[in-house]
Amino acid sequence: MSTAEHPQTDGQTERVNRVLEDTLRSVCAAAPRTWSERLPVVEFVLNNAVHASTGLTPFYLNGMRHPCVTLTLRGGAGPSILSGGEARTALCSQVSDLRPVSLRKKVESFIDTRLNVINQIRDAMSIAQDRQKEYSDKHGRGNVNVLRWVT
Repeated sequence: MSTAEHPQTDGQTERVNRVLEDTLRSVCAAAPRTWSERLPVVEFVLNNAVHASTGLTPFYLNGMRHPCVTLTLRGGAGPSILSGGEARTALCSQVSDLRPVSLRKKVESFIDTRLNVINQIRDAMSIAQDRQKEYSDKHGRGNVNVLRWVT
């Protein structure tokens, strides 16, 4: 968390804040005073965007499903990125086949899927961190240990 007086935070939070600011700036370019009204929509869009490090959306990582929005409930057009793609189609078919006997299997399947996703995310984050470290080492700040006396 950062405050207006001291906006310094870890790099990850600074990056998220920068993306949020850039998105709000582009959405509110025509009417800058409407940013607070548009914040929920921008938050939804950012939480439904696929992150490069994980390859998944924050919505999927937190709840193991993609959100159902009004435009995606119609169906018929097939899976799309907005509606959650193949994952939403699979979830809808599982929900329609929900019986008390199969509930235990569905729960076990959900837990197995959740654990697999957690392992996949852990691996993807490790690869992303290694890639970021290589880039940082290659383009570092130079020698930060050299002190200069200012007179």
